[in-house]
Amino acid sequence: MIGIFFRKIKTSTLILIVCLNFPAHAQDIYDLERIVNRAIEANWGMIDARDDIHRSNLRLESAESDFELKIYPGAGIGVSGGDDSSTDTDLNLEISLERKTQVGTRVDITPSVQRIDNEYRSRANLRIIQPLLRGAGRDYTMSGVYSARYGTRSALRAQQQREIETVLGAVRNGYEVVRQRELLRLRQESYQRLSDLAEATAIKERMGLVNSMDLFRVRIQLNQAEDELIRSQESYIDALDALKIFLALPLERDISVTLPLEVDRIYPDEQEMIDTAMDNRIEIEQVRDALAESRRLSDVARKDTLPELDVILSFSQAGDSSSRFPGSMPDSTSWGISLGSSTDLRRTSQKAAYEESLISLQQAARRQSFTRDDITAQVKRELRNLERLDKAIDNQEEQIHQSRGQLELSRIKFQHGMADNFDLIDAEISLRRSQTQLASAVIDYIVGQYRLRAAIGTLVQR
Repeated sequence: MIGIFFRKIKTSTLILIVCLNFPAHAQDIYDLERIVNRAIEANWGMIDARDDIHRSNLRLESAESDFELKIYPGAGIGVSGGDDSSTDTDLNLEISLERKTQVGTRVDITPSVQRIDNEYRSRANLRIIQPLLRGAGRDYTMSGVYSARYGTRSALRAQQQREIETVLGAVRNGYEVVRQRELLRLRQESYQRLSDLAEATAIKERMGLVNSMDLFRVRIQLNQAEDELIRSQESYIDALDALKIFLALPLERDISVTLPLEVDRIYPDEQEMIDTAMDNRIEIEQVRDALAESRRLSDVARKDTLPELDVILSFSQAGDSSSRFPGSMPDSTSWGISLGSSTDLRRTSQKAAYEESLISLQQAARRQSFTRDDITAQVKRELRNLERLDKAIDNQEEQIHQSRGQLELSRIKFQHGMADNFDLIDAEISLRRSQTQLASAVIDYIVGQYRLRAAIGTLVQR
């Protein structure tokens, strides 16, 4: 990561144990890489994102099909009769070829053959229509394709953003399992120490070395520690279930989570992190593209306010009636050129649509400014969070050191009858609290590093 300096932290007062009293049978082990890969592959959000890309590609294919050669075969057969009591079979065969060019020109050719009263008539019509005002030009004609391409680009960026969120979710859920397991271990150790103290206090009470208040005090604290231990066990199971759901794994599957817990303190430069975010964040690219798309749609809406005016070229060849076929060949030709227009003089709806497009353009410009400010605020927030956790780790390490000293001194005094167990219990509570807070601070710091990488746009390779 650019501009970030690292300092190894040696936590002598905290040993984060990854494996905790697992059953004897083999478990399915999930490390960080496997958790992330499984989330990207199977998380429902990623599946939806891939479906959105496929859907946008289908829309683009549909929009581009407007410029393909269209072939419309046609056929008709019927029976006609009159006063002479005779009936004739009528037959009509034709095929229409249509093509729309990217500049708005429309061309259609329709050759046909008719059989009426036992005579054949053949005809071939060619018509070329070129818009001169509304509908003229590549930008207008290709607007649907351009919108579909923008949709595809947006879907790809949405997938990339979803991938970043999925990776963060995988890291967060994985480390939440580790957090709850470590808290469970620390509370088990505290419960065992209090249980030993309760047993020793009971022996001293029977010997008359301590009074009943000491025994009541330690048993009350032991019950509270047991309640915390039960809640911690439930939290650990809930964290495992949450991870399985996130990874689309069966809840009955037995898994073991092993994640790296080495902590590197980072001290990045704030402005450098902000500049990196502006260069890498997908949201910046998206709002820029959205602004360009809004400008394009506004130009199209402005052209929609123009009246329709088309120049039409026509060419036709027809053959005389003949009882023989294919002997009837086209032998007469006609052509024509004309201007045609059909439009609403007021064009109220088109003008309103153009005004609305200008509003959308202004909103897109404001979103670009807001997005830059929001990303800047995110980077600053994540940096402040890491700074706060950095201080918390130092404070909790110092508190653990003090609590261990208090615990040892209080135990010696209690064992030699120099004091009751009040200070010993108070030191135990302080140690347990400091250990759990340090464990949470370390894990929060690790997750915070991933959050910072997401904030500056370097978490996932694009």
